[in-house]
Amino acid sequence: MKKNIKWFAAALVALTLGYGAVSCGSDSKEPEWEWPDPDPDPDPEPGVEKPRFIWVDAAANFPDFANSKENILRDLTKAKEAGFTDIVVDVRPTTGDVLFRTSVVDQVEWLGAWLPGGYSKVERTATWDYLQAFIDAGKSLDLRIHAAINTFTGGNQTSLGGAGVVFRDEAKRAWTTDLNLAGGITNIMSTSQSAKFFNPVLPEVQEYLCSMLRDLAAYDGLAGIFLDRGRFDGFTSDFSNYTRKEFEKYIGQSVAGFPADILPAGHTSGIPSPVPVHMKQWLEFRAKVIHDFMEKARAAVKSVNPSVKFGVYVGGWYASYYDVGVN
Repeated sequence: MKKNIKWFAAALVALTLGYGAVSCGSDSKEPEWEWPDPDPDPDPEPGVEKPRFIWVDAAANFPDFANSKENILRDLTKAKEAGFTDIVVDVRPTTGDVLFRTSVVDQVEWLGAWLPGGYSKVERTATWDYLQAFIDAGKSLDLRIHAAINTFTGGNQTSLGGAGVVFRDEAKRAWTTDLNLAGGITNIMSTSQSAKFFNPVLPEVQEYLCSMLRDLAAYDGLAGIFLDRGRFDGFTSDFSNYTRKEFEKYIGQSVAGFPADILPAGHTSGIPSPVPVHMKQWLEFRAKVIHDFMEKARAAVKSVNPSVKFGVYVGGWYASYYDVGVN
């Protein structure tokens, strides 16, 4: 697969360069370099099927799946007929509540979805196990079922109101991230941002999530677990007093100009100029926090089910955000 990508990139660049030469009237002088001939992909192992994944978002599919096992089986049958081999089921949407068995947090009661009449609440009245219904349907169709969670989120605010543990529990609300905004350091609960992120640095947040993952890994027949949003909430997160102290421990000195010596107020992307004195160390510290959490999360999952696959989901716009594979 990687070889195909490299070959495609080479072909695209060559085509672009060739187009530029024609359009600008330049000569057709042979370049001094040559692209190496792509090595053909090795023949696949006999009988080994290439996996094909489909992602089942919780909110987008809630009108069909929240209260109907029949609809779940119907659509998984269509996925099977279309050639898919693996189904990834979103069981912890951005509200932070869940669609699997656990005593750590509440079950999802409703999600917002776009219906013909507009953006509306879709309530879940069924009491059967949502994830188990997918596992059962997958088993009957010979499909592998994986579970995905939105990791460092604890609530979601929309036009329909707030949903999630951070809107119900003051103790969990205190775990939410403080953002370095243009107007000063502000807790995310005081902003209009929809997804309410936790502070990944807090040990209690990490243990809360690991407890959930242990319950998730206990499902018999679950092929894998994917962590989505396993990150800080962008450049502006987290600038709480707790994270400041942990960062100062990490670098072995106090930060005199906080947060300016780390990042200018309200800076959301790219490297500022001049580069703040502690910015590189700050990015290193953040990367280590996520790396260490991923190790803890993987250990929690494997302690319950050593055979379940564990990995992270990263969108193409975060191509270099992590260097973590599925194992």
